[in-house]
Amino acid sequence: MDTTQLLVTLVGAGGGGAALLALINGLIKYFSGSAGRERIRNTTLKDQRNEAWADAEKERARADREQARADREARNRRLTEEYASQLRRDCTEHGMTQQELRPWPTLESHPSKNGDT
Repeated sequence: MDTTQLLVTLVGAGGGGAALLALINGLIKYFSGSAGRERIRNTTLKDQRNEAWADAEKERARADREQARADREARNRRLTEEYASQLRRDCTEHGMTQQELRPWPTLESHPSKNGDT
């Protein structure tokens, strides 16, 4: 067996054929410019991912602010309702009749699921 056959046998047996193929493919991509295009494409994908994460963070922050606003409004509404109720009670305890007090406002009901109000 000559030296060339021995070298090919050793490279093939040791998995060097796959490594050599990967090396050749890499060199072809490098010299043809497709490696650079792929790198730019991957960078663009990373930028898109980072922008999506930033947008999601902004949306979560906006949702948190809206939830805090709704909670604050609900607390203030309950405090105002409680105050109005206590004020009416104080008025009746000091001699006003129910007819002399303003009537409670008529509250709107929640819309039904089928769209009727």
